[in-house]
Amino acid sequence: MKLYEDNMESFKKLYNDAAADVSLIERFLLENHANPELDTMMLELLESTEYFDPVSSSQAYSRFKTRVKEHEKSVRKQKICKALRYSERIAAFLLLPLAALMFYIGAQKSDVEWIEANTSAGQKLEVVLPDGSEMTLGPASKLIYPSAFIGEERKVFLMGAVYADIETDAKRPFVVSAGNLDVIVHGTEFQLNSYDSDTEVEVALVEGSVQLYNKSDHRDVVMRPGDIVCYDKATGNFIRKNFAAGYYKDILDGGGFQFVNQRFGDIAACLERHFGVTIHIDDTTIADERYFASFINDESVDDILNVLNAQDFMSIIRKGKIIYITRKD
Repeated sequence: MKLYEDNMESFKKLYNDAAADVSLIERFLLENHANPELDTMMLELLESTEYFDPVSSSQAYSRFKTRVKEHEKSVRKQKICKALRYSERIAAFLLLPLAALMFYIGAQKSDVEWIEANTSAGQKLEVVLPDGSEMTLGPASKLIYPSAFIGEERKVFLMGAVYADIETDAKRPFVVSAGNLDVIVHGTEFQLNSYDSDTEVEVALVEGSVQLYNKSDHRDVVMRPGDIVCYDKATGNFIRKNFAAGYYKDILDGGGFQFVNQRFGDIAACLERHFGVTIHIDDTTIADERYFASFINDESVDDILNVLNAQDFMSIIRKGKIIYITRKD
């Protein structure tokens, strides 16, 4: 385990340093691709990071293949052939953990194509998966899914929000990987909000059964219909809340909003994604205020903010698509 013991910590620091020279990572991987301990390092790094950028995955893979060709001049031909076979996995470590995981899986199941669906602010997108499951992708979201589900589980990757109606398959559970959290589904309808900028990941279960699994400490929570479970990214804690499942679904179907004991900072981020505005909050105590509120009448962003400011403790100033929120003296 010399490679692992000598290099894991230093490589991990380099890997997580956004300013790091990517060529150093590439060179290290090329030089050690034949060492079986590299796989252990790769998988541990994938499990230990929450950062991902699905949009850049194909660029990372192409860039690394170029590096492999350049490396041909300095290593023997058979080593390069092996490096090329490993390139899908090695591309993982160009600071793109989610892309890496897709490439790693792709290396084992080469007949599966990974598809990316994404939306911009204010947009939604209906996606039908290979098993017939339906997912409605929320604004400013990305969903990565395979062209076919092969193996013991059906797994997709999400950054953002989705309303999911999952087909039941007793032999193959459905898994949504959202950063540090896996949502293990057993045929159900649920809403999942998992934006990188939000302080919490929220799952609202409308029908069926869902298990939330924290990959960091291996804790899990089993949900019942009518449960909302929030995963606090800062503390790692799960918080369980309740809601009227039927009413919640009606609100979502009608394009409305339902906030259940939700931080104002996260509500503001939600409004930014839906209405294409930028909201500046200059007071952390305002951002940490929590609200219970429903909006079902096609309210504008201004209407919603005015309702949330019913006690008139905030000054709300709008300049075009930028909204400034401060606390009144």
